[in-house]
Amino acid sequence: MALVLKLSRRDFLKLGGISLLGLAWRSFELVEEPPHQQAVLYQGSSRYTRVALTYDDCYLVTMLHKLEQTLELHPNARITLFPVGEALLNNQVKDPGVWKRFYDQGHEFGYHSFDHTNPEVLSAEDVIADFDRWIDALRQVLEIDPVVRFARPPFGNTSPSFLTMCDARGVVPTMWSTGWGGPTESVVTSIVPKIRHGDIVLLHTRPEDMETTAESLPELEIRAIQPVTLTQLYLDLIKDRHQSIGCENVTFGSLTRTCVD
Repeated sequence: MALVLKLSRRDFLKLGGISLLGLAWRSFELVEEPPHQQAVLYQGSSRYTRVALTYDDCYLVTMLHKLEQTLELHPNARITLFPVGEALLNNQVKDPGVWKRFYDQGHEFGYHSFDHTNPEVLSAEDVIADFDRWIDALRQVLEIDPVVRFARPPFGNTSPSFLTMCDARGVVPTMWSTGWGGPTESVVTSIVPKIRHGDIVLLHTRPEDMETTAESLPELEIRAIQPVTLTQLYLDLIKDRHQSIGCENVTFGSLTRTCVD
């Protein structure tokens, strides 16, 4: 019986001519490797006293104004916004420069679709096209070509098509480890005290979430927990996993590389 060897294209290229001659008496076939997909980010490192506050959708410009006012009282806090593309364009009309003000203050933007369509009903090609449409809107309102490192799917649906898009566009699929939605009093008294270092907090730009933010930031300051961008949280995670000397001063453009590359 003939022995059949299945080789991936990567394995095939690793084999030199002599090696292939040694296999000539056997039958072998090339098989396609499955596409690489990044791991989904749910939480950062627990070693550092930091959390990431993230805000989805961002439809209402009035709520963005409330968020701005709150952040002005806490100048060391940084957040990550996940606006849909429609909100980027509509709120820019209502308040030209609103998005650029957040960006200029050191806050970060991540992809959350153009119109909040569930990626489960879209092909990978459609999700990639949606990402491109969204980032064109972000470029338009910021008037620059920003670096976007994170993507969160509508409805929290990390479908195969969404993960394929993340690979294609080099962004990190991102979920959350805790959420602060609900009545402000119960969130501040019951949920915020249980926050863990490295948590990614899901919020929306709704009135109750704006109140929660205003009430929670002083509590975080008392506990010496720093709200940071997802980029900082992710860099902490890389440092934690690789324990590399020199990571503290690293600057990077791609989150798929470690600080020692």
